[in-house]
Amino acid sequence: MKYSRKEKYISCSQQKLLTYVNVNGTKAVLHIDKKNQHFYTKEDVTCCYSYVRRFGSKQKPDEGIKFSTCIAFKDSLNLTQDTVKVSCHSKKHKKVYENVHEVIRAKDEHIASKLPQNSDRVPSVLFVGIDSISRLNLIRAMPKTYEFLSNDSETWFPLLGYNKVGDNTFPNLMAIFTGYNITEAYQNCNPKKIGPLDSCRFIWKDYKKFGYITAYGEDETCINTFNYRKKGFTKEPVDYYFKPYMEAAESIGTVKRDTLSYCAGPETSAERILNLAKDFAITYREYKSFGFFWMNTFSHNNLNTPSRMDEKVLNFLKEITEAKILDNSIVVFLSDHGIRFGDIRHTFTGWYEERLPYIYFSFPESFKKKYPEEIANFRTNANRLTTPFDVYITLQHLLVLSGFNFTIKSITSCPFCKSLLTDIDLTRSCETVGIAPHWCTCSGFSNLNSKDSVVLAAANFLVKEIQRNVHKMGGSPKCAKYHLGKVLLSSISDKFSYKNDTYLLISIETIPKAVFEATIHLIKDAKNATTFVIDTSISRLDSYFIHGKCVSDEILKQYCYCK
Repeated sequence: MKYSRKEKYISCSQQKLLTYVNVNGTKAVLHIDKKNQHFYTKEDVTCCYSYVRRFGSKQKPDEGIKFSTCIAFKDSLNLTQDTVKVSCHSKKHKKVYENVHEVIRAKDEHIASKLPQNSDRVPSVLFVGIDSISRLNLIRAMPKTYEFLSNDSETWFPLLGYNKVGDNTFPNLMAIFTGYNITEAYQNCNPKKIGPLDSCRFIWKDYKKFGYITAYGEDETCINTFNYRKKGFTKEPVDYYFKPYMEAAESIGTVKRDTLSYCAGPETSAERILNLAKDFAITYREYKSFGFFWMNTFSHNNLNTPSRMDEKVLNFLKEITEAKILDNSIVVFLSDHGIRFGDIRHTFTGWYEERLPYIYFSFPESFKKKYPEEIANFRTNANRLTTPFDVYITLQHLLVLSGFNFTIKSITSCPFCKSLLTDIDLTRSCETVGIAPHWCTCSGFSNLNSKDSVVLAAANFLVKEIQRNVHKMGGSPKCAKYHLGKVLLSSISDKFSYKNDTYLLISIETIPKAVFEATIHLIKDAKNATTFVIDTSISRLDSYFIHGKCVSDEILKQYCYCK
């Protein structure tokens, strides 16, 4: 609790917004809100609008936007495009207001796929996610949201043993989207090259084939899941791709909190995403839809800043409930992992929390009545080991249950992963479900004296491994050479697996000052000598945003301490 404190919500504008959009069917009208004009100036205002479109380059196809010429309008305007920037000036030509609006209206090509009333309809799927929040930090930092979810336990089903499968966002979301682990994701969908992500087997493509309308939105465009040190998509991957809108919103000015774009213009980045999710779900309430919406800007870098948005997220959940979105949609409210660096990560609780994000599912009443056995299975699985791979299988299982001619694709790295709507084995282990020992929370650890000879030998081995990685990735000219400072934490595994392997969990502080953590496999040879093998990856527990600025590779950044 000493690391936990409440943060107040920060508004991005002292005034009410000067412009808003009304949508009615396929018609959208941009309005100047005259009753709010006095907040900005005592003079008359002149406003102009410009449409925004995606405008990438050959080298960066998924980055860049273009604005049309700004054309003056009075009072209101019928919009012919969906992303619009508004600029307003006083008589003295002083800019008094600027904003970007995104319109979500039923497109003409989708009207025909509207579902008939009272049909035995298939459910839509809506994902709403917040980066870097463990299940326990959701309880601490967002108590109102947590209380809402807990009080409605017949609607919102948590998975308490949901264990991440990779270090950061990309591997954990790719497991949900594609069923690939990090190695397979780079082999099959290499995001470092232009093009491979377009042909990747994203689950939304399967839904699209069966007439679902698809959407993807994420804030903080510079660290988007598919763009941070990656090439992104050459073509828009879904029907509604909101990256150009978020780029336009950020282009009118951002206010940084914890180095992230908390404000994009006069609105918070996160509320823009929540509004997109709500508008998309409401617009396509009578259609089959698949939407994925993700927020980074109030949670990624700080344990406590999610508390700022507790009420906003609560209101969003209430609004989609009141709008009856839950009646026809399976809603998944989730995170990818807990906080990965900072003081709490130096505690054993912090170790657990990094690996155990929150996740909740809501199923429509009609679905529960139709599939009572599957729902009973899901509720039983709440207390079992589950993974993002299981979510991928579940999304495929839903297509089968919906009666589509669809064959579930297996997961090579996790042949024993299952749909969350089937009975998951109580005795499943990390090995059988694709979780490397470094991320596995199934085994306990016992403290080991940090001066123990095995610990010191392992600590020095770890420093050499870090240095070897820096050299291998070409970082030696720019990154300082590390030396062992001290061992911060050392513990040895209890029975980790059916193989009876022994692992050492060790955290070290180096000179220059950085904090690293690794799970090290202890292998004894015939002469009882110990060989050390690092499992999976090495975690960096201090914030390396500033210290890694001199290099561009995302993995090298994690190891580097700039000279």
